[in-house]
Amino acid sequence: MNPPGAPRFPFPTFPRGWFVIAFSTDIAPGEVKTLRYFGEDIVVFRGEDGGVSAVHKTCPHLGAHLGGGEVIGNCLRCPFHHWSFDQAGRCVDVPYAPKIPPRAAVRTWAIREQNGVILCWYCPKGEGPTWEPDRLEDEGWTPIRMVRWELASHPQEVAENTVDCSHLGPVHHVNSTEVLSVEQGEHRMRVVLNMVTSGAQVGMPDEINDVELDVNLQGLGMVISTTQVKNAELCTRQRIYPTPIEGDKLAIFAAANIRIMADPGYTAEIDQIFWDAFNADFPRDFPIWGKKAYLDKPLLAGGDGPIGRYRRWCRRFYDYPVEAAASAGEGAAAAAEASAPAGKTRRRERVRRWLRRVVGRAGVGPGRPPGAGNEQEDEEEDEPFVPRAPSVRPPPPPSETRFDSVESYFETLERRFDPAAAGDLDAVFQWVLSGEGERACYAVVRGGAIETQVGVHPSPTVTIEMSAPDYLMMINGELHGARAFASGRGRLRGPVRLAMKMQRIFPLEREV
Repeated sequence: MNPPGAPRFPFPTFPRGWFVIAFSTDIAPGEVKTLRYFGEDIVVFRGEDGGVSAVHKTCPHLGAHLGGGEVIGNCLRCPFHHWSFDQAGRCVDVPYAPKIPPRAAVRTWAIREQNGVILCWYCPKGEGPTWEPDRLEDEGWTPIRMVRWELASHPQEVAENTVDCSHLGPVHHVNSTEVLSVEQGEHRMRVVLNMVTSGAQVGMPDEINDVELDVNLQGLGMVISTTQVKNAELCTRQRIYPTPIEGDKLAIFAAANIRIMADPGYTAEIDQIFWDAFNADFPRDFPIWGKKAYLDKPLLAGGDGPIGRYRRWCRRFYDYPVEAAASAGEGAAAAAEASAPAGKTRRRERVRRWLRRVVGRAGVGPGRPPGAGNEQEDEEEDEPFVPRAPSVRPPPPPSETRFDSVESYFETLERRFDPAAAGDLDAVFQWVLSGEGERACYAVVRGGAIETQVGVHPSPTVTIEMSAPDYLMMINGELHGARAFASGRGRLRGPVRLAMKMQRIFPLEREV
């Protein structure tokens, strides 16, 4: 347990790094906005040239709040005396003075605009960026969809969720999870997971999906997850940007899109399905984050994931004053030892060892990194990570029913129709098959009954277009339906969820 009265998040400052403070669409040309992050006001404006800048709120002249100013050209003009500051913060105009004071400038924030978001560098010491955020490839991806939430939490908690494997089952209904690899760098961490998930999350309960989740952290403000649904050849990208507002108040910016597939209509449908699923699934963590305590010494168990390794990596993004002072003190002592008498040197060494023991026993406090001295975490960090080969989910046993031709499939369609699965559905399913065995036919499902016809319906609900040989492979389980549509071997018109329901409405075999 954390000491009584300890803060909910025992970190000395907000973490250093890049954090999203707005979507690009939030700031129009000629617009100025005051945004509240890191416990202070950030004044953001976009010039007529489209460039975005951010300055500290206070005008250096007589202290006016620059958020009440206006954009003139590419400059921000103070509302009090009309001093104007350019995008670099330099004062370029004092309308009533013959000369601009030589030191007239407003402090600026380091800003990067890319991939539809505006990133701001935060450092509690006011130091500039020490690394640059990666720019993602946009070509070949659908336009991003965006959402912003506010809740009571901390960026480190949000990013920790990506390595907390054991919560994926209880909270997100993942069937199984395996950690394939963990990589760490100075400001980057990458975790690759293999998961087996139910299609129920995207409204397709009959599907079981093999998923590879590739999570890249850039500091504690950028979580970029690429999801490969391997059996369906679908690829989605979710970006999570947790940004501290003040105290434990947190904003989460999220952006998501999918890789464009051969069929534009199918791409648009799947894009909407995954966006709806993301908005339903990701917020399941919010009630937990809003009330959970950060335990400095958590009781970890096998299968939790690389949480200890993650927490040790996180320490580099904070400034711990006492630790820094101790390092400086040890450096000064080492420099003086060369000229010190042997007796004094031995006494200094005894004091140094005593100090290490005291610090090692101490709980969380000023200068002590959360997690230090936690034997469970230390052991996990020192334990070499052994990559695991992804488990391969065995294919479902083949159905005893196989069709020799598409004709035999359609000849038995009415007999195999399941009115219980159709329920009160009112829809027209149409097939337009080409090549050897080509045919065009449709089935009208209404009121728990079915009527089949040869030809093309004027207004079908769902249409499947593909070659007859490929359709035969699909109904015999030799070609995954979603993979066929994603790769362009088939075209689907109409609601994807309804099309995926066809295997229940028209099962391959049915007791009559």
